[in-house]
Amino acid sequence: MKKQRYTPEFKQEAVKMIIIDGVTVKELSKQLGVPEGVLYSWRQKHLDELEANSPEGAQSPKAMAAEIADLRKQLAKQKRMSEILKKTVSYFSEEV
Repeated sequence: MKKQRYTPEFKQEAVKMIIIDGVTVKELSKQLGVPEGVLYSWRQKHLDELEANSPEGAQSPKAMAAEIADLRKQLAKQKRMSEILKKTVSYFSEEV
C-alpha cells in the first residue's frame, strides 16, 4: 500500500479545524479519511512549533489549546443544564 502524502496547507487546515473550530479528531478523521493518529501527531507538531516561536511572557499555545478545550466542555455542560432547567420549568408550569 502506498503511503499517502499531504500538503502543508492541508495539514494546517486540519489542525485549525481541530484546535480553533473544535471538530473532534475522530469526526475529522472520518471526514478527511486521515487516520486519527496522524491527526494527533499533526496537532502536536503544530503546537510544538508555535511553542518554539512564541514570544517570552506570552501564554503557551499548548496552554491556550487546553483552555479552549476546557471551555468548550464547560459550555456544553452549561447548555445541557439549561435544557434540563427549561424542561423542568415547562413541566411545573403546566396547568393540571
